[in-house]
This record gives sequence, C-alpha cells and structure tokens, in this order.
Amino acid sequence: MKYDIAAFDFDGTLADTMPWFNSILNTVADKYGFRKIDASEREQLRSREASEILKFLNIPLWKLPAIMSHVRSLMQEIDPSVQLFDGIPDALARLKAKGLRLAVVSSNSVENVQRVLGADTAALFDDYECGTDLFGKAAKIDRLLKQHGTAPERFLLVGDEMRDIDAARKAGVRVGSVAWGYNHLEALRDRGPDELFLTVADLPDTLA
Repeated sequence: MKYDIAAFDFDGTLADTMPWFNSILNTVADKYGFRKIDASEREQLRSREASEILKFLNIPLWKLPAIMSHVRSLMQEIDPSVQLFDGIPDALARLKAKGLRLAVVSSNSVENVQRVLGADTAALFDDYECGTDLFGKAAKIDRLLKQHGTAPERFLLVGDEMRDIDAARKAGVRVGSVAWGYNHLEALRDRGPDELFLTVADLPDTLA
C-alpha cells in the first residue's frame, strides 16, 4: 500500500451533489443577493478556481459562511435526491478490505455526509473531519496526521476541485484528483496532482 490514510472530499467526489446544487443555486442567489447564472456560465466556471468563482458571482467572503450553512440545511431537507456516484460503495469496501484507513474531510456536516453514505458505507470510514473550519481542509488534514502519527507522504487527500489540491499542498500531503466531479479534468491536470483517477474503478485499482 502506498498510503496509510486516504481522506475523501464528499461533495463531487463521493456524492454526485452538482445537479442538486445547480438546481438550488439561483434560489440561494435571490436570498443572499449574489449573481444568478445560466447553464453555459455554470459550465465555464468549472475550469476556474474557487476565488475566481466567488468574484464572478459577486459573493464577498463575509457572506460565505451563511451561504454554506443555508445550503447544508437545504441538503438535509431533500437529501434523497443526492446519491453516491456509481461504484463508490464497492470501491471503498475494497480499499478498506486491503487495510487502508479511510476518512472524510468535508465542509459539509457529518449528518449530511453519513445520511447520503448510508449506514453500511458510512461504517467503512474511520474518521470524519466535517463542518466549516476557519482554517479550511488543511487544518482538518493536520489534525488527522497528528491524531494517527501518520507521515505526510503516507496520507492521500482525494478530491474533485483545484482547491483540494491547494489544501493538500498546504498541509504537505499527497493529493489525488477525480475526473467525475466539479472542476474539469484539464484544470485539475494542470495543477499537477500526485494521482489522477479517471473512473471510480481506478480508486481501488491504483491504491490497493
């Protein structure tokens, strides 16, 4: 095994939340007074960094915690429409069977994450670092490293966005990017992740 811990982002990596998020985005825009976008603009933003997206939508940083909290509460109300990507439960089970420690690292709430995972898949994870954090994912990763005494080079963060790559670099750990989430493949590839997963089946095939 190349790694001792594989920590997974949730939205866009384990769960296909993008269709649901797109369906509620303009309603949230009305509530919080930021820019509405159409389908073509949404697609263009998938090649941009998080900071560029916030600027495009005219969302000031001080509004972001309230917006994220509201989106999480909406997810609790309609979570049946949010599903795991095909093959995720089996891929995680295979990794767990090989002895890899699994974690979730997400700004989403642990309640939302475990509800969508379902009891059987949720039980595969050893650690949950969920919820908003002033210092972001890098702080969550650092807590896991210290908790388990894991060397940074034996820790892999798996995510679907450029900001996941940045968080891993900040924490000094390895990072793998998935091609089925939010940011486009080429945008991720240009960022130089340590691992690149083109399909869900690549997760156990590459890591185990």
